[in-house]
Amino acid sequence: MKFLLVIVTCFHILWGADATIEVVKGVEALPRLAVEDGSFQSSDKSRNMAKMLVADMQVVSLFNVDESYAAAPFDSLSPAPSHKDAQYILRYRLSDDGAGGMRADIKLLQNGTDLFSKTYMLKQSEMMVFLAHSIAYDINAKLGGTPMEWIKRKVLFIRLTAPRRSDIVAADYTLSYQKVILSGGLYGFAKWANREQTDLYYTSLGDFTPTIYKMNLMSGERQKIISSDGMAVCSDVSEDGQRLLLTLAPGGQPDIYLYDTATRGKTRLTDYSGIDVNGQFLGNDGIAFVSNRLGYPNVFAKKFNSSGVTQLVYQGKNNSSLSSYKNFLVYKAREKTATYAGNSFNLHLLSINSGSVKRLTASGENDFPRFSPDGEAILYIKQERSRSSVGVIRTGVNKSFAFPLKIGRIQSIDW
Repeated sequence: MKFLLVIVTCFHILWGADATIEVVKGVEALPRLAVEDGSFQSSDKSRNMAKMLVADMQVVSLFNVDESYAAAPFDSLSPAPSHKDAQYILRYRLSDDGAGGMRADIKLLQNGTDLFSKTYMLKQSEMMVFLAHSIAYDINAKLGGTPMEWIKRKVLFIRLTAPRRSDIVAADYTLSYQKVILSGGLYGFAKWANREQTDLYYTSLGDFTPTIYKMNLMSGERQKIISSDGMAVCSDVSEDGQRLLLTLAPGGQPDIYLYDTATRGKTRLTDYSGIDVNGQFLGNDGIAFVSNRLGYPNVFAKKFNSSGVTQLVYQGKNNSSLSSYKNFLVYKAREKTATYAGNSFNLHLLSINSGSVKRLTASGENDFPRFSPDGEAILYIKQERSRSSVGVIRTGVNKSFAFPLKIGRIQSIDW
């Protein structure tokens, strides 16, 4: 239980109602795009859609996006006067369907030529941000951008609400939309159970012993997976959903186990007198994990068929947070040099094959890195001075973005 208190850390972060965005790095000479409201009547809802689309088109990274709001007739081939210098115009028209949903007509104009158009139907207007994400995804695909399926996925996180109380929340990648999935208890370490995002794993800390459950989002039905004294966490799920990496502490010290969802059998992968946690699948035949074998948290690797352990990270200390995609790792490292004012927790990208390391962030405290399922983006939480943000790093286009948020606390995040 002592170790559990150490690893159940929380961050004060900001949750936001809109999806305004700040480009942190990667400014290029790109064609200018402007977003225009072509709704029959401008409203708070249609103006919010403009903010969401501006944010998402920034993340698409194919344009230099004009952030100014303007309205123009939907069927016009000419831009609004304030956008006359834009080569591309993304225009939308919102209308209510009369049943709590929404219709959105969009068109993309290139120098006055209709390049792309589509109609979207949204059953729940409160999920409008996902509509913006779908529009951005389709435009990116139409123009041949780097695939970004992740932009439409839901994010799963734990929100701490009171002593011994927390919520499991589903959100979009900016955390603008949030829906509570489970509340009223003390929950931790939520993890999607499959690529379809129909089920999730989470730890109940309110039970007599920490217990991992699997829950179906549609029915709310839950299934007990395993309990363990001191600690029980599902840290990673294989691509096919058939294998789990669990951290269990039946003897008081946490180790990593491989769990087979079909047979419900488990295999112990590490056997160390100290701390081994946060296992991540590394390719098809091994794992990366965090251990205090050096006297502080560091990242190691081992093969399934071998007892040998290899150190992976050699710079920085307190490397307690990581995520893997195939043979790549993203991890945090504490740095304290003349380059950084005080302690700085930066994210680094490691190629297991080549051994090359690339620093992804430059300042602040950056934590909870999570690869998207396709490895094209990394989600994380950034704390810098008095401002906190959800960060997104697009590895394929070498850009990162930060979404300011309002006050709250977070314990873990997954997508």
